[in-house]
Amino acid sequence: MKVIVCFKVLILFLLSGLTLGKECTNTPPQLSSHTLRYELLSSKNESWREEMFSHYHLTPTDDSAWSNLLPRKMLSEENEYSWAMMYKKMKNPGGFKMVGGFLKEVSLHDVKLDPSSLHWRAQQTNLEYLLMLDVDSLVWSFRKTAGLPTPGKAYGGWEDPTTELRGHFVGHYLSASANMWASTHNDSLKQKMSAVVSALSVCQKKLGTGYLSAFPSELFDRFEAIKPVWAPYYTIHKILAGLLDQYTFADNSEALTMTTWMVEYFYNRVQNVITKYTVERHWYSLNEETGGMNDVLYRLFTITQDPKHLLLAHLFDKPCFLGLLAVQVNNCFAVYWQFDISMVH
Repeated sequence: MKVIVCFKVLILFLLSGLTLGKECTNTPPQLSSHTLRYELLSSKNESWREEMFSHYHLTPTDDSAWSNLLPRKMLSEENEYSWAMMYKKMKNPGGFKMVGGFLKEVSLHDVKLDPSSLHWRAQQTNLEYLLMLDVDSLVWSFRKTAGLPTPGKAYGGWEDPTTELRGHFVGHYLSASANMWASTHNDSLKQKMSAVVSALSVCQKKLGTGYLSAFPSELFDRFEAIKPVWAPYYTIHKILAGLLDQYTFADNSEALTMTTWMVEYFYNRVQNVITKYTVERHWYSLNEETGGMNDVLYRLFTITQDPKHLLLAHLFDKPCFLGLLAVQVNNCFAVYWQFDISMVH
């Protein structure tokens, strides 16, 4: 007996821009592996490097398509007169006020875990780890970059002085310790994380421009020139987020001062790229991983209300990813596939 079974499969595709399947990145899939990425960037095999990077930044972005796209789901036809202005209005229609006010954040300072619970034991494990970390080792590469003495020994792994992602773990430490202190008010942790912030402040002041990182600013020269570099803005985001957490959860005013000075430096860098080239060129460079720069800048704006912080946050919103969402364009369509599966008994 022959039985024919038909299956109808509904597949939804979400389009980014006007081309099906186009990715919002120019980094080749092979380099999505951090281990391979590290091996490639540190390799002396020039032929291998040349072959891999020959595919680097070749995929065009969707920015041109996005910029020229006429909105297909607007309030009315007369509102199509200024595509750019419409986008700006939709980006921030009513400020940053939460509609309804039904969600209220509870401060970590007001939350305590039951000492007999598994969660409390896990918290203590995290606390013990944070207390184990050494201040001099954490800031070693920051001091090296600033031209300061480097007592102690640098950590390895992602913080190895030869790794282009060095410094981002320190940002994670600042965030983790700020949250942990807000939950435990451990005095030893407060002293240690404050010492890290102070040491980083010395590095920033030594550099004198607002720049603060465990690697030299030359990496951003490569980033802006669309040359191979390992995600410098990813690391800067982690440092900014850590400093902002130190201010938010631990009331460290020095950390906020450092954050705003850092952002001023990068505001000027981005402004220079846009002035020298175009805003599309700036967005094109963002196809190298940029972490959550827009997120931390929006957070900073809610504190400072400085319009420059809001503008810079917008400039880290990738149009090929958020543009269609911002104008409420529905670019989904359905494709029906019918399969005939023959089963012979």
